[in-house]
Amino acid sequence: KAFQKQGVSVAVKKVLGKKGQKKAARYWKTVGLGFATPKEAKDGSYVDHKCPFTGNVNIRGAILKGMVVSTKMKRTIIIRRNY
Repeated sequence: KAFQKQGVSVAVKKVLGKKGQKKAARYWKTVGLGFATPKEAKDGSYVDHKCPFTGNVNIRGAILKGMVVSTKMKRTIIIRRNY
């Protein structure tokens, strides 16, 4: 697994660029819920299977708005919310 690349999907397989030049199309999706897909997800070259825009992960649970106060705990943040 030294060099990772996105898997080829039938829906995404197409030819881009100048005539005779083939460039692999990049898979990305809109996740909805008011989130815009970043340009890095559309045009970038990173591979992350746990990314909701380019990978196989769904956004679920509660979506909170607020300011992050602390990130000292492992995999946990403290958010200050305005009610």
